[in-house]
Amino acid sequence: MDKFAKTILQSGQTTISNYLLKNYPKLGMTSDQLVIYLQIKRNIDIGNYFPDINEITNATGFSNAKAYQVLHELVEKKLMRIKTLSNAKGQAFDVYDFSLMYEKLSELNQETSEDENTNEVSEGNMASNEITESDRKKVFNSIESEFGRPLSPIEIETINQWINDDEYDPQMIKLALRESVLNQVYSLKYMDRILVNWEKANIKTPADVERNRRNHEQKFNKSAKFSDKGTQNKPDIPLFKIDK
Repeated sequence: MDKFAKTILQSGQTTISNYLLKNYPKLGMTSDQLVIYLQIKRNIDIGNYFPDINEITNATGFSNAKAYQVLHELVEKKLMRIKTLSNAKGQAFDVYDFSLMYEKLSELNQETSEDENTNEVSEGNMASNEITESDRKKVFNSIESEFGRPLSPIEIETINQWINDDEYDPQMIKLALRESVLNQVYSLKYMDRILVNWEKANIKTPADVERNRRNHEQKFNKSAKFSDKGTQNKPDIPLFKIDK
């Protein structure tokens, strides 16, 4: 056995679910967070349940500040937690625990029926800031269905930012999708402009969107009536060539 093959065998293996690799963006997980998870998982598999930050940075190339930031993000997104356990001697020790991430992955795997009438929700329900993984999944599925293609990792991250950072309600994202489809523009950038414009106009619920649409229709109808009256009051002017 050559030296390289021996090194490979002695290093052991880390098994990662393909389902996680395929769907991690839908959990709100970034590529950097996945890399950190993989390195922690590698250490856990060899019995190091709480690897030193230097172990992580040496393997990833991240700075200490970057590594700490990503670890904080994993905790903040409820994908990871730090648990304190006790050994047989009663000595306490910390471990990185990713059971929350696997719970979210399990929820993602559960097929739930799409309810096309979810737009008809009360404003009271819309006021809730708690976004379930089912709601998040419905947003992804709706956009993929209308665009007629799978979303790219960058697009998935953009949608996660709408939900996590901008705190856009999933129903408002779906309404922005509907506006984009009606205008035959299949672009997240176009949807983003719609969401930003609604936010500037203090349009926060589906009821606000409907109210705004009706106001625009009323203004348009009034404008059209005034235009018709102005045309009717003017005398008919015959069109002919004036000889000089």
